[in-house]
Amino acid sequence: RDRDQIRTFSRRFVARVAPLVAQSAARWQPAARACRVPESSAGSWRAFLTRCRQAFRKSATMAVEISAPTRPSTARSRGTPRTRARKGASLVRRIQTAVDIALGGDESAARLRRYVADHDAPPNDAAAFARMCEVIFSQGIGFAVVARKREALERAFAGFAPAAVAAFSESDVRRALGEPIIRNIAKIRACVANAKRWCTAPQGSYLAFLASQAPDDDPMSGWPALTALVQGDFQRLNDIGARQTLKRWGFFTALGHPGSRRVIERLGLIAADTPAAEGQAFIGAIADVMSRDPYEVEGVIALFAALGPCRPQPLCAQCALADRCPSASADA
Repeated sequence: RDRDQIRTFSRRFVARVAPLVAQSAARWQPAARACRVPESSAGSWRAFLTRCRQAFRKSATMAVEISAPTRPSTARSRGTPRTRARKGASLVRRIQTAVDIALGGDESAARLRRYVADHDAPPNDAAAFARMCEVIFSQGIGFAVVARKREALERAFAGFAPAAVAAFSESDVRRALGEPIIRNIAKIRACVANAKRWCTAPQGSYLAFLASQAPDDDPMSGWPALTALVQGDFQRLNDIGARQTLKRWGFFTALGHPGSRRVIERLGLIAADTPAAEGQAFIGAIADVMSRDPYEVEGVIALFAALGPCRPQPLCAQCALADRCPSASADA
């Protein structure tokens, strides 16, 4: 409908597909081109997209097999990546059912929508800058506290428009400190300093600048170059903070959720020594099998880890997946 939607779609597409083409010679173009499709030819385009999807599934399978080579045969990592992805999809469906029972279908769906919305490719610079500030404010207190104060933070920081925050004076900082937000002056000043850095990006938009650097990075290693770039450009972002920021900008393999990682490892879908980014790519492969958003799949597994028995100290006897879980069998 408009340029913002096209921009959002393009960023989301690149972030999702990048891990699958990481081992190929493919290169991203610096811009996306769009054209209107007449309603009279919609049927032909749908047929074309169907053929593209079939081709993509074949190439995605090959890419995942290249990026996630089969490990030595063990009870915890047996089978090809595609076979394990199908098994993972079956288990995720059971996990979804368990989460729906625990929370209720409406609450489960609402939490997943929030999780996807917090991590999907941001539609504009203000949304992206807001997510980085939320990472900074969450340090030491967690994202749940920040989420409860999101509206107050948005008011205090002028809607998180980078140019407006960059113009904050010391009196504006003191005013923000008096708002019902996380009252930490060091974090507030860091957000102001980061807004000034944002506004000096080479292409006028830090997101555009970051996108221009992404083709030379390696998503299957967790975007190390982009992580170092973000960490170097902005204040109060250590390695984990930079990866959290990238993850919330749509770079799925930048950081994994510890709960979802714990579940898929215990279920024997990945080995304990699987690199973090490779584990994220495997969740992406499950999402592809299920035709769902990777963040939605990760979110439902993370909810199961938090609400169900698959916590750091598991309660396998109470788990709906105990009959399919190698860890539960070993504990028994």
